[in-house]
Amino acid sequence: MEEKRDFGDLEREVIETGKCALCGGCVATCRLLDYGYLSVDFSEERPVIREGQQCPPDCGYCYYQCPRVEKPELREGIEEMYEVVSTDEGIRKACQDGGVVTSLLAYALDDAMVEGCITVADKGEWKPEVQVAMDKAGLIKGAGSKYTPAATLTGIADAILKYDLWSVALVGTPCGMSSYEKMFVVGRDTHNAHNFSSHVRLRIGLFCLGTYSYEKLMKGYLEGKHSIDISEVTKLQISEDVLHVYAGEKELLSVGIDEIEGYKRDGCKVCEDFAGLFSDISVGNVSSPAGKSSVIIRTDFGKDVFEGAIERGYIEAKPMDKSGVDLIHRLMKKKKEAGISEKERRKKLMEQLK
Repeated sequence: MEEKRDFGDLEREVIETGKCALCGGCVATCRLLDYGYLSVDFSEERPVIREGQQCPPDCGYCYYQCPRVEKPELREGIEEMYEVVSTDEGIRKACQDGGVVTSLLAYALDDAMVEGCITVADKGEWKPEVQVAMDKAGLIKGAGSKYTPAATLTGIADAILKYDLWSVALVGTPCGMSSYEKMFVVGRDTHNAHNFSSHVRLRIGLFCLGTYSYEKLMKGYLEGKHSIDISEVTKLQISEDVLHVYAGEKELLSVGIDEIEGYKRDGCKVCEDFAGLFSDISVGNVSSPAGKSSVIIRTDFGKDVFEGAIERGYIEAKPMDKSGVDLIHRLMKKKKEAGISEKERRKKLMEQLK
């Protein structure tokens, strides 16, 4: 009988080898969650066990949950692409790229599909913080792109244990969606201590080319190299391979993302998913005009939500033209190939070091 793996194996195979996505799935599925046994150290950008503690025998939920140990299997779905914008002027003004994610979540809350929405807010100086939003004001607080990690899946546990919610929407990057899928699958078996995944009703994935180390990008690069006061920054946006930094209407910096490639987290470099393949609905700013978002419908339930939001007047949409679809497909292919290539590079390096 194969020996059951635990956090020590997760450390050796994933964390210490630079594969960790910092999704938070291991924390959310930890058997000793109520004791704060496993948490995310954002200064080190890694999951950690509380000092002086060790895993209980016959546990290992964190190991089997991790999508970087074994990728979840992609279930057959659909793929419909649209250019979309919110009809709510207040949301459009407060949010990026037409406020589509916020409006879809507002519809899900208003229609009682979900009781809360797990999103990421700015807790100050652009440090991301997972929050559970239960109204429009909370949704707007979590609007806007953050390009540093937030361990989004810890919000599932927060929604259930702190707020006693039974149905939630989860918004996150492709690694978070992949981690949720793994949580969903192992929840049917014996490797999930809580089966929190049964409470996630709607999954909205965000297009992503990778996240960056907070200390390196925000403190070292923006604040240190460019003397930008982070507290004055009101918007960060990556579009057409350019990072834009704003304070109100004033653009403080515009720089190609190649210049900040060295600040990207190692765990993101092995990711093969650009457009949130494990989502019900994927959203990003590629291939759509300014002030709109590109939306990919991936599941029948996602289609029901999307069409309901249109019928109820939350969003307006039109099918994406072929050139836009082709661009998204190229970016998906490019990131998949880059992730595979990086894995092969690391594998060869390890073989040389043996």
